[in-house]
Amino acid sequence: MNKEYDVIELENGNEYVVIDEITKNNNTYVYLVNEKEATDFCIRKLIDEGTEKVLIGLDNEEEFRQALLYFTNKNNI
Repeated sequence: MNKEYDVIELENGNEYVVIDEITKNNNTYVYLVNEKEATDFCIRKLIDEGTEKVLIGLDNEEEFRQALLYFTNKNNI
């Protein structure tokens, strides 16, 4: 059985598959893998901007590490 995933296009023009979404401490982190290059993994933060939701980059290295830890803990990696 094939599972369907959401695909989004980031500012670099590449398409990424949403593989997970985790909300912690009032932040929602979206975990993405490049559709054509599985080693291209990134994490974005989902924010509300009025009537739409927008993905933005993380604030710093510490936030990236914390978001990555949320993902590894949730997925037992």
